[in-house]
Amino acid sequence: MRTGMGMGTRGQGLVLGLGLVLLGACGDDGSPSETNAGPTTTAGSGDLTGGTAGEETTEGDTSPAARPNWHEDIAPLVAANCRSCHTAGSVAPFPMDDYEGTWPLGAAMLLQVDAATMPPWHAVETTECIPPAPFQHDARLTEDDKQLLRDWVALGTPEGDPANAAPIPEPPSTDLADPSGSDSMQGSLTIQPEGSRLDFFHCLSLDPGNAEDVFLDGIQVIPGNDAIVHHVLVYLDVDGASAAWPGGQVLDCDGGTGGVGNVRLAGAWVPGAQPIRPPEGVGVRLPAGARLILNMHYHAAVTGPETDDGTGVALHWTTDAPEYTSELMLIGAPGEGDLVDPPLLVPSGASNHVEAVEFDVPFIGAVDVRLWAVAAHMHKVGIDMKVSILRGNDELCMLQTPAYDFDWQRLYQYDVPIGDAFRIQSGDRVRVRCTYDNTLDNPSVVEMLQEVGLDQPQDVSQGEGTLDEMCLTAVGIAYRL
Repeated sequence: MRTGMGMGTRGQGLVLGLGLVLLGACGDDGSPSETNAGPTTTAGSGDLTGGTAGEETTEGDTSPAARPNWHEDIAPLVAANCRSCHTAGSVAPFPMDDYEGTWPLGAAMLLQVDAATMPPWHAVETTECIPPAPFQHDARLTEDDKQLLRDWVALGTPEGDPANAAPIPEPPSTDLADPSGSDSMQGSLTIQPEGSRLDFFHCLSLDPGNAEDVFLDGIQVIPGNDAIVHHVLVYLDVDGASAAWPGGQVLDCDGGTGGVGNVRLAGAWVPGAQPIRPPEGVGVRLPAGARLILNMHYHAAVTGPETDDGTGVALHWTTDAPEYTSELMLIGAPGEGDLVDPPLLVPSGASNHVEAVEFDVPFIGAVDVRLWAVAAHMHKVGIDMKVSILRGNDELCMLQTPAYDFDWQRLYQYDVPIGDAFRIQSGDRVRVRCTYDNTLDNPSVVEMLQEVGLDQPQDVSQGEGTLDEMCLTAVGIAYRL
């Protein structure tokens, strides 16, 4: 049994797409000036750890009628695109709940947005890659929204008149309607900084509660403490082996599944995500006796210890077989396919180092096989992944993440009905290209080295640990016989 994505296995499983809408920028808390506007800050090469960015400050239009302003224009934008993370008590380092807490961040927000680092969305169109369809829940701001933010900063981040405040949109529901089963973690976990270490990975075993084989078509991850739960990967433990874990937990499981081999990726969660749903008519068989493993990424709060004693899941399933049965293939290293130039080894000091894996699709005859979701998975040295289908002389790109970020992994689901999704054919070859930067110019490498007490890059090979790497895609397929 091969292992991959820190999880185990080849073969079948459910990849459920999800979305995240959030916007952020780094900054200290500030207070507005005596006028109804903060100072205009030039979006230059300032330090994003401060409340503003750039060196120059100019006087903006501080009249209540100035547009755009907070109450009439920016507050709705922030509510719709920020507060899944940037709200009091959530995992983001600062809230953006009101004008006083947000106006000092205006220029820093603009820098992040213009650099495409916020909102965190990494599946983008490039000169190499135009995916076959748009992705659901694309978190990127529209050009109109970006311009609105630019104009607000240029005016001096005016507050406007609260009497003219625009309605704040209600956030989409994150509750799964009519769940068929649910379970919560046993015991509790207390998370706090350990020196410079803020990120922790622990695994939880949950019982889905199905007494018979069913077809899973919905997952809701319910975080037990929004202040520390950063993201969650959900796996199907086919044989229920994790039922033997003492207290239902395995600590420090890295990106893995606590030593359980026969697992299938079932989904992923990030703050603000709606319930995870496959396309209509698609489901995965959930055997009686199987369990769920949650790989929890906790980010410690610098304010002190925080406890998670309630993370759980809600599930929806049917007893009737769907039109399409969903499977997951893990293609890469480790996974199905072969390295083009083995072994996977990223030398210390190497930048733009490329590894590639190729997998030949076997003969599938007239079976209708559709690709409806795809994910990228590397560790801290990875900076870019491209997933393509080679068909004859053509290379058809399915996904590229040119600014890959380990901390913002997600499953990208194409925004088309399953019958219109990309169709896989016999003779297709899947190619996974991974690019790595194993230098101190890569902030993730610096972070990785700090976690293990090193100050210089090391040679990196294939594995599941902090100093290891992978080149792995998860492709969600659905087939109709």
